[in-house]
Amino acid sequence: MSQTLADLPDDVLLLVLASLESARDLSALALSCHRLNHLVATEGWRVFVRSRFPSLVVPIPSSGSAGWRNLAESLTWQSRCWDKRALQFNALLPRPGPGREHQRRREAPFQPVIDAHYDPETQQEIVVWGAGENIVARYRDRKVSDQAAKTSWYRSDGKDHGFTAGYDDVRAISIVKDRHQSGRAILAGRDNGELALLSAEPDRFGERLTQFRPAPAVEHDSRNGSPGQSRTQDRQETINSLDVLYTGSQSLIAAATKTSVMVYKLPEDDASEAAPLATLDLRRKVFESKATQLCHAKWMGQGEVVALALKGCKDPLRYLSISPSGEWTQQAAFKNLEIENQFNIGYGNICPSSLQPVQPHAGSKGGTNLLLSAWRDGTCRLQDLRTSSPFDAVYQDNVDPWADMETLMTYGTERFIGGGMNGAAIKIFDFRWTKDYYHTTGLPCMDRVPFSQPPQPFLKAPQIDRSAGRARCNHLLVLRCRWHDLSRHIYYRPNVTFFLTKALPHRYSSSGIWSLAKPSDISPNFYIGITGGIIEASLEPFGDDKASGMMNNDLNSVFNGLHISSGVAPSANTAYTSVSSSESARASEYAGYDSRPLGASMMETGDGYAFRQNDRAIRFPYLWQPRAREVKVDSCDPLMSHHRLDSQYQFPEDYLPEV
Repeated sequence: MSQTLADLPDDVLLLVLASLESARDLSALALSCHRLNHLVATEGWRVFVRSRFPSLVVPIPSSGSAGWRNLAESLTWQSRCWDKRALQFNALLPRPGPGREHQRRREAPFQPVIDAHYDPETQQEIVVWGAGENIVARYRDRKVSDQAAKTSWYRSDGKDHGFTAGYDDVRAISIVKDRHQSGRAILAGRDNGELALLSAEPDRFGERLTQFRPAPAVEHDSRNGSPGQSRTQDRQETINSLDVLYTGSQSLIAAATKTSVMVYKLPEDDASEAAPLATLDLRRKVFESKATQLCHAKWMGQGEVVALALKGCKDPLRYLSISPSGEWTQQAAFKNLEIENQFNIGYGNICPSSLQPVQPHAGSKGGTNLLLSAWRDGTCRLQDLRTSSPFDAVYQDNVDPWADMETLMTYGTERFIGGGMNGAAIKIFDFRWTKDYYHTTGLPCMDRVPFSQPPQPFLKAPQIDRSAGRARCNHLLVLRCRWHDLSRHIYYRPNVTFFLTKALPHRYSSSGIWSLAKPSDISPNFYIGITGGIIEASLEPFGDDKASGMMNNDLNSVFNGLHISSGVAPSANTAYTSVSSSESARASEYAGYDSRPLGASMMETGDGYAFRQNDRAIRFPYLWQPRAREVKVDSCDPLMSHHRLDSQYQFPEDYLPEV
């Protein structure tokens, strides 16, 4: 008897579902019969999310199969926005107000440290930052209904707790689970050395829950080259960085000062004070001279390794291996001679706040030893701390190769974002690893090259034999059409820099970027800490014109039940989609912040790999300016979804027939 696809057992069908490249294909399969429709609804969307976005940390939805369907909608929509550079920006800046000119002058120069968190169960997003000696937070409850997101603001004034500007500024901040695991709390380290767990509850915001005591510190007298006598210090050292590791049994805090790493256990009871589990004094085993200082510490592996960023020494990137008994050893990070020769790099100074562990696969066990870091020569280096590995790579802005990136933020192995002191500009890099999802897969075939042409004089266009170009994909022979094939090439997916300085008020013209934070890998927004304020970046197509609704046919075909749809963009009511800019930053009088939209200029900056010729003179690429007018290309509407950029960067001449 002949058998159909639906007659195969579920375990075989799940392998078939995992091989589908687009949500459109999965939706079409679900429409073929009742059994496949049921399988796709119950298991298909989960398999699709896990197989197409394996490097992102994706939480298990509390709503079951419907939650996986919403996640598939959100992640495919976000992937298209990232590829098309569909980003909108909104600034959250301190409000001067009448009679507060002195306060404006005091608050404007602060260097914000920022953290964010998104809870998929309650759909609540929290962003918190240190503004000098003050702590400010914004809570946003996303809604699934047609109601606007509810936003509330809270502020803890440092002067109310006896803190003064400058001396008591917040230097490190982290959102953590509270002691009863029922909500969130704030871990804050200050310039005066204080480390405390603060309440994040609305009625108790900023109230101190636990004070973390330092270990008895000693000050070494090495006038004659020996440690000599030691005495207890009167003042705790500045907390330079905080990192929290969540294990199965406990949560561990790594707090770095300029001379040591203190390891604390996040309290699970109502203890008002907590002592460190261990204090790793680096002065004897690690420091080479009095000029050596520790700047940043980050958990690696499963908590048995701590990566260190140092200054004033020969090897600024090192790691500590910690044994279960508490013994520790330090080593310099592995130096890959092949990578050094290929990319012509040395080991000078590291950007201390840039350490970012990278997990090759979100579900892999055993932790990670891969670390992304930024260096003063303008490079970002992905390297295995202990040994050489095939993942080692060096990235660089091909237009401005010497620009430092003081802070980095990663999205799995999909992309990373960097920012530095050279103005309010963010750089978006593709890791250039093989991707498992391309939003272009769900678009109709075309016999032409992707448009518009990337304006980059430093990367050769792929060579194409026009006689071999196909007008349509041949799925039986696994041959893509000309457009689908080229749209995956890195030449047509260049890295990009967004410039925000000119859109900011004049008093922020010299602002640099001090910190970056994202609520989660599945959140459609992230936050940028600039000198004196915060900027929220949201994945959001430009305007409400028809182009915005046609740019993701993969999604529309799924959630409108059509093979190819020209309907509207995915609904913003989904729990994981972004909130419009008018709703995303409703500042309260109490918090003292104003919000304003920003028009960012965009420049494409090449493939992103470092190489020896990056310092040569090149023709300055085109700077795309944001436009407020609609694109008048009514006769070419079917092509608008194929444009490789967002509608705010589209021009009528891009749709002319290929020459």
